[in-house]
Amino acid sequence: MLGGEFEIDLSIQRDAFQPAPDTYYYASGRAALYQILKSLKNRVNKIWFPDWLCHTMVEAAQKAGFEYEFYELSDNFMATVEALDAKGFKDGCLVLLIYYFGLQDLSVTAKNIKEAYPNATIIEDDVQAYYCFAEETNPYADYRFTSLRKTFPSPDGGLVYTKYPMPRAIRPNSFAKYKIEAGVLKSHRGENGVRDEDYLALFEKGSELIDENYESVMSRDSEMLFAGTDLQWVKQKRQDNATYLLDGLKSLGIEPLIEVPNDKVPLFVPIYLENRNEIRKRMFQNEVFCPVHWPIESLPLKKGAEMAQHELSLIVDQRYNINDIDLIISLLKQ
Repeated sequence: MLGGEFEIDLSIQRDAFQPAPDTYYYASGRAALYQILKSLKNRVNKIWFPDWLCHTMVEAAQKAGFEYEFYELSDNFMATVEALDAKGFKDGCLVLLIYYFGLQDLSVTAKNIKEAYPNATIIEDDVQAYYCFAEETNPYADYRFTSLRKTFPSPDGGLVYTKYPMPRAIRPNSFAKYKIEAGVLKSHRGENGVRDEDYLALFEKGSELIDENYESVMSRDSEMLFAGTDLQWVKQKRQDNATYLLDGLKSLGIEPLIEVPNDKVPLFVPIYLENRNEIRKRMFQNEVFCPVHWPIESLPLKKGAEMAQHELSLIVDQRYNINDIDLIISLLKQ
């Protein structure tokens, strides 16, 4: 089976987790955004979102008591000053930029916004771009946040980098225990009577509790698992898988939705398919579970509605090898 949430190997745990400077740790990516907004509430009460995003970002804003509006993305999935102007964005307002799939460079976009609106506050969403969060700098972004569990076998963890003061979460995390138990069970799939439904039920239970943990801290389990992760190996493995997949896509005449630079570390390789649902069904039948980014959940999203019908995120993560990528390529053939 390819895809789904990560298996967890407790043997990689280490006791040497070192918090990074100017970084705050919360239970999830959505909790990280909620805490950013909470810290800004005395200055602004409205945020401008791109019209392609996960509905949980909107829910975090609602939870923080923020109004919101959507701006239209350009053809290359970037924010523009013109699109913000068209929506009534003014100096001093708050905007969120998304680093889609870890494949873009948002520094020029953020610079253009700051030049047009010097007092604007920019939040950079690096949930799909851990390595951009960790290795790159964007002096024009006031806040940057990411999520560990999207990229690594961590049951939870949302990180915020900023030079501004932020509240520290202290409440224990109530969903991580379900995620970690599910991840461990999944790593023993097919052994000793472990069934798919056993760990899937636990993953689901954990997911149901995430929204109850906006005020919770990252778990100790995630700290230790993250400390034991070989970040450079993960990076290289994802890049190698992406390179191999791109060669296969080229042979099929399929272009990635967003260009995949050699120096970036993809979360997935997104593609656009007219018959996406047909291809995805074929993949499901072969136990290949490539996600869609994102279901629109009744939000008025122009770009999001199109992507919900046609986008498919191809798996390139560190769990898989060339044979797995070959299977994905074979299932894409028309």
